[in-house]
Amino acid sequence: MHKPSNGVIRILVCRVQSRLCGLPLQDVEETLRPQPLRPLAAPVVHVQGLARIRGDWLPVVDLAGLLGLAAAPVHRYVLLRAGGHRVVLAVAEVLGVHTLPAEAARALPPLLQDRSHAAVAALAERDDELIAVLDHARLLPDDWLAALSAAPAAAAGARAGAAS
Repeated sequence: MHKPSNGVIRILVCRVQSRLCGLPLQDVEETLRPQPLRPLAAPVVHVQGLARIRGDWLPVVDLAGLLGLAAAPVHRYVLLRAGGHRVVLAVAEVLGVHTLPAEAARALPPLLQDRSHAAVAALAERDDELIAVLDHARLLPDDWLAALSAAPAAAAGARAGAAS
């Protein structure tokens, strides 16, 4: 998770099924309605396909699946900058930007520091609700990002080959 500035953490809070997830605001480029998907033989699990956003084909990743949850209806996309790449997370709802005191974000308890919670950098509370603050570096490892970045080019090449 990024270091807090001025003693606060700014996160974009999203709902994934009944859970609240926070994404560090400095990683969020924009939120938007879901776009039509082009299926893709994904090199990474939980990739729903490619969506054309602002002229670029970007991989769309199901955040529920990444978090080990069952598939759920998607009503919003969150476009992230992650390690020099752009990737779209599919979520149920975007609740807005929240500013939390840095001390409100606590490390995971030892019993939850396992592989199934690897994407969760910290836990925060807001109005008696628990927010899992996610870290894109844990959520989308570098090798996944590299594979996802190569996917649009490979898909375009396959379409061009099929057209000839």
